[in-house]
Amino acid sequence: MSTSVAIAVITFRRPELLAGLLGSLQAQELPADGDYAVRIVVVDNDAEGSAAEVIAAAAGPYPIESAIEPEPGIPFAREKSVQLAWNDDALIFVDDDEVAPAGWLATLLGAWETSKADVVTGPVQGILPPDAPAWNRYSDVHSSLGKHATGDVLNKAYTNNTLVAQRVYHAVTPAFHPAFRYTGSSDLHFFLRVHQAGFRIVWCEEAPIQEDVPASRTTLRWLVRRAFRSGSGDSISRVLIRPGVASTLKALAYALARIASAFGYGLGGLVLVRKTYLLKAVRRFFSGIGSLAGIVGINHDEYRERHRPDGGDAVPGDLAGGAGAGSAELADPGSAPLADHPDARLP
Repeated sequence: MSTSVAIAVITFRRPELLAGLLGSLQAQELPADGDYAVRIVVVDNDAEGSAAEVIAAAAGPYPIESAIEPEPGIPFAREKSVQLAWNDDALIFVDDDEVAPAGWLATLLGAWETSKADVVTGPVQGILPPDAPAWNRYSDVHSSLGKHATGDVLNKAYTNNTLVAQRVYHAVTPAFHPAFRYTGSSDLHFFLRVHQAGFRIVWCEEAPIQEDVPASRTTLRWLVRRAFRSGSGDSISRVLIRPGVASTLKALAYALARIASAFGYGLGGLVLVRKTYLLKAVRRFFSGIGSLAGIVGINHDEYRERHRPDGGDAVPGDLAGGAGAGSAELADPGSAPLADHPDARLP
């Protein structure tokens, strides 16, 4: 029998970007020596189903199944995609603002087959706008190329370019926690649990995916907010997984270590005149501050705003309600069709 693979995409009112991604997915070729049945699963997080026209136009060799998840928030849309791929042998998570280059799918599937890993994840290469401030080219914030070597075993992954075997999402369920409705990091929380459950996560450097970086993500203000949000999401994830004093102390130690390393990078950058060190110092400092904030449940609601597909400034979408720091609220399990995430079910 063929090995069934679902490529899972969640989207919210970004038709041009979604069209680009689906076109690149339909152009993918399968490994010549493999027997795979691939399909694409698109979950529209817009209750009005605004992605329908784009999905209908995305013709190609791979069938597309679509569904609407009206409950706003990334975790709910991602959980819906897991449900739709429940009977597939594996699912591949990609983002709707990405484009898959030629050979990406065959390489990722080949890495899964040869490594026998439970999870295979690859890099994301950010494509900067021509007028992006120079510091973006000295920072690795938009690209994870070269951060690991193929075959490296990791303790976490993200849903921007990752294959997950069925045995993983059948065992670690529910996958995505609504505490991260607007903040991001629901994928980090999931993959930390995956690692903790004993599943093996490996890197494949040869399977990069590309992402167009909008102008609104090339500012130092965005860099600071993203670093804060990432640090906070890390602390909240770890404390949710193992509530108690031990986890809180570990999160505190991690936060303080990040802040200390920021000063080290800052000093090194000044002495050696290395811009890369100075940017690492900024990111690590605000990541550490975010980690401290996350211990008490404070995070930045980054995804209450969405970015214009044309690369303009961030504008409020229907998920808006104010961006900024605030406590990470759990969704009401009684009001959302996919909010069955009581803390008691988390490992």
